[in-house]
Amino acid sequence: MRRLWAWEEDLLGECRALLDNVVVQYNVYDRWQWDPDPHEGYTVRGAYQALTSMEVPTIEGGGELIWHKQVPLKVSILAWRMLKDKLPTRSNLQRRGILAAANTTCLSGCGLEETASHIFLYCEVFGSLWQHIRSWIGMSGAHPQNISEHFLQFTHSTGH
Repeated sequence: MRRLWAWEEDLLGECRALLDNVVVQYNVYDRWQWDPDPHEGYTVRGAYQALTSMEVPTIEGGGELIWHKQVPLKVSILAWRMLKDKLPTRSNLQRRGILAAANTTCLSGCGLEETASHIFLYCEVFGSLWQHIRSWIGMSGAHPQNISEHFLQFTHSTGH
């Protein structure tokens, strides 16, 4: 078994801290609850319906591009979460109380806050990958200033 990396040890410490106040009681029934349908519980069909019935971004034609039948569902979900700022970035995890405030810096080590905009647009490590992809597919144009522009540039480069 390998030793944990420093960042893994930090996450383990945070996990332990979160579990410190958990009390397991022998005679108490625990269960997970799926909020969209607390009676039936979680089903893949229910999750799909919850995702596809939610309001799509206010990008003109965005809904048709995100939930297009030829786009794999996992890609559609990623695009939808990206546009709604629901990706598990360190900033979002900190806002939900999952990570400590001190742990919101980008995983690349650049020292800036890890947000979707930072990862996809501004990060010297990860954001630069998109520049390589743009070059590889022969896409030119202005550098996107926000996630919506980023999404539109890539979807319009496909001819849609």
